[in-house]
Amino acid sequence: ETVRVPIPINLTTINTLYGLNLTSEELERWYEDRAEPVEHARTSEDVVVSKVGRELYEKFFRGYTRKQWGLDPSELDAQVTARIPTRTTEDDRYFGDAFQCMPLHGYTAMFEKMLANPRIEIRLGTDYHDILHTVAFKKMIFTGPVDEFFDHRFGKLPYRSLAFQHETQDMEKMLPAPIINFPTENVPYTRITEFKSLTGQEHPDKTSVVYEFPRDEGDPYYPIPKPDCTALYNRYKELADSTPNVYFVGRLATYKYYNMDQVVGQALAVFDRIERESEAEVPSIMRPTPKMDAVLGGVS
Repeated sequence: ETVRVPIPINLTTINTLYGLNLTSEELERWYEDRAEPVEHARTSEDVVVSKVGRELYEKFFRGYTRKQWGLDPSELDAQVTARIPTRTTEDDRYFGDAFQCMPLHGYTAMFEKMLANPRIEIRLGTDYHDILHTVAFKKMIFTGPVDEFFDHRFGKLPYRSLAFQHETQDMEKMLPAPIINFPTENVPYTRITEFKSLTGQEHPDKTSVVYEFPRDEGDPYYPIPKPDCTALYNRYKELADSTPNVYFVGRLATYKYYNMDQVVGQALAVFDRIERESEAEVPSIMRPTPKMDAVLGGVS
């Protein structure tokens, strides 16, 4: 039987799924009664069963994770499922941030405006290796795969990718929520997103949706969070840390499963670091606003 419930798991999820009428306090005890003791939560399976028990783990997490990563949660680091909250209230938001928004005119327009500067030159479809020795730079910010930067010296780091199937439907709305996740393995896609529910667009006769199919091959989207991959990345990190005037930023360059806000925070922190370093290099009487002579790399 198919049941539509909120995710992350919350009070409404449990009451709907099990036909209960629990309060928040009762749900907290309900979780505790089903949780399995785990001394050290090392894997994604450990994290979930230690919080809410094995039944909810099987219903919501195991199949979805196996589809998303091509690996069982018992093989993945704890961080994968630790990033998903479990609540005792009716709060059905994924993120708990006080301020959450979308750019008024979309992300494309936002980035176009950020790049509309005469001091910025954009070269698309260009491998940084091809221009490395023809473009003079003082600082480089690299956001592509870190193993690619070093010509896969220690071997390729594995990444998970996605295939997107876009469809336009002849109806005003197709989904009851902006995103519907499908945690069972008998459905090949992980989720469907209906864009107009996120952007506020209004159209009475058409709607656009996308189906997401996880893949091993394709553009690198997700670093694989498991011990052997982390060990390989750490070898590349040693090279990155010892490479002067190059700053590695983003999911691919630091091999971390960052959310968008975390990457923005990382970028701002790196800029502050470069600014401090630039001020230290120039006598105070001559200090200008720091200039990035070349920003190279892929967008993560």
